[in-house]
Amino acid sequence: MAKVLILSSDVSPKLDVWKHSSAFLLKHSAELDTFGMHTLTDDPAEADIILFAEMGTCGKFAEMVRAHPYYRRYSRKCFLFDSADFFFLVAPGIYASLTKQQYRPDYTRTGFYLYLIENAFITSQPCTGSEKYLASFVGSRNTHPVRDHVFTFGRDDIYAKDTSNYSSRTTYHGEPEERARFWLEYAEVLADSKFSLCPRGQGAGTIRLYESMKMGRACVILADDWQPHGQIPWEEFSIKVAEQDVQRLPEILEQHQHRVVEMGARARQVWEEYFSEKVRFHRVVELCLDIQRNRTNNPRVTLQLLRQLRSVSNLRWYLSSKKDLYRNTGKIYW
Repeated sequence: MAKVLILSSDVSPKLDVWKHSSAFLLKHSAELDTFGMHTLTDDPAEADIILFAEMGTCGKFAEMVRAHPYYRRYSRKCFLFDSADFFFLVAPGIYASLTKQQYRPDYTRTGFYLYLIENAFITSQPCTGSEKYLASFVGSRNTHPVRDHVFTFGRDDIYAKDTSNYSSRTTYHGEPEERARFWLEYAEVLADSKFSLCPRGQGAGTIRLYESMKMGRACVILADDWQPHGQIPWEEFSIKVAEQDVQRLPEILEQHQHRVVEMGARARQVWEEYFSEKVRFHRVVELCLDIQRNRTNNPRVTLQLLRQLRSVSNLRWYLSSKKDLYRNTGKIYW
């Protein structure tokens, strides 16, 4: 049983509330937790796990987390839960877009996405096998080359819509009515599909995978670099297609079409077991504890950072991250 302190590295009024929502949602999950093994605490000294829950706003090198007094004093029991698309590993933790190259048993695990603003129309809608579309994708086309190929099939039963010009604006800055129309269309297309295409975007992972599981749809993973969660039976409800084979998607999906009802039901079941509100707190804590069990030495944050800065390109990213943080917070983080 672990005592867990959950927080965000910054609560500045200059940052929108939604950017702290991962911490809020994990705390809420702790209140609903059905396992009852781990508890929350506000005392960093008594905590077994100090979890910084972020949304890619703490700097590409976790600058704000590393600068926090709790991290400086209790680094051995500190972890980062981050939904960032692009990051450098200088802090142990749980990352939604973890790549295969970034996975280390003593340092990292694959996480998932937690946003205060989410599509309320994504609900459990069991697949019947009579859906209109063999597969669908609604999302930004320009975030990765593999997505571009999804728009080239020229088939009426594969639906693809590019939302590059308005998805982010609508989600975070649109009026409630505009956001509702956008999300309803997204959910209706997904509900009328047998397979949900889940290509990677700017990051190796994609929130679309978890939304598809939540609704109960068989998932098609197009993300060569993504490191899957090790405990989840992906083969039971998803199909992994290499990015170089994306043009063969129609043929591959037709071969598995007879399984869509079973796969969809299993997708929803696994979402309930690993990512739903009542279990996500427990699952995240268990991942942190597993990292601790595999750890042989105290993480040397300075050494990890220096390793990342050996290349000129990474050094440029480091300076760029400092600039972004200063613009958002008015502070300089190193």
